[in-house]
Amino acid sequence: MVKPVLVGLDAFLRLLPRGAAALLFTLVRFLPTQLGIGIRYAFVRRLAKRCGDCVAIHDGVYLFRLENAELGNNVSVHPMCYLDATGGLVIGNDVSIAHGASILTTEHDYTQPDVMIRDAPVTRAPVTIGNDVWIGAGARILAGVTIADHAVVGAGAVVTRDVPARQVVAGVPARVLKPSGPQLRVGSR
Repeated sequence: MVKPVLVGLDAFLRLLPRGAAALLFTLVRFLPTQLGIGIRYAFVRRLAKRCGDCVAIHDGVYLFRLENAELGNNVSVHPMCYLDATGGLVIGNDVSIAHGASILTTEHDYTQPDVMIRDAPVTRAPVTIGNDVWIGAGARILAGVTIADHAVVGAGAVVTRDVPARQVVAGVPARVLKPSGPQLRVGSR
């Protein structure tokens, strides 16, 4: 029963201009249950630059400038997250973003001496998240960061620089704590 509804919604959204679909998307942000996740998935498929299969956007997630976002397969974004793709956002396959996390792709250029910070120009820098990544609750990923495959970002971490593959990072600012899983030794199979 749900699948035919989503197929119909997908067809309807393809007929709408992008702006109208984006406006309607704001109205379904807080729909609870699996039906809400399915409806948001249909909207993300319509609005994102690329959207894979099995993308779960839970209720209360704020997504901005989806036309600059690429989402892989099996991506889960939990409640109260804030994802801004203005500067470009790529999320790989098998990524889980826990509740309350933020991903930013812009920042103010506060270095200009004669410009008030609030009036400073905004700079854009893409964020790339690899495959099999877990971002913990309340983490903050700042503009220009790449998180490599199989990495874990601890709860509450503020990620200001790239995260290497297969590493756990945590803290403010985030620092490498340990490997995220079994490590392959050079020359081993």
